[in-house]
Amino acid sequence: MTTPPPTPTPEAPPRRAYHVTPILITLVGGILLAFGSCVGCGSKQSTMLNALFAIGFFVGVLAAIAGAIWALGAIVAFFIRAASGEQ
Repeated sequence: MTTPPPTPTPEAPPRRAYHVTPILITLVGGILLAFGSCVGCGSKQSTMLNALFAIGFFVGVLAAIAGAIWALGAIVAFFIRAASGEQ
């Protein structure tokens, strides 16, 4: 008589990765870039530097908006997964 092979143990479900750190870095970095560029543009500088500060301000605002949209999408996806019981 042979012994039957051991039954495999159930594996734990894969852990979900939450992307909180990159979202916060994008959001805070955009806000800081926009704020710093706004302060730099207000100081007495040459016209070329003011143009660079203006570009930095708009890039910072776009990054902050992108971070906010990303965070909203992550929150909505979290609640959808929680409601479906997929956690």
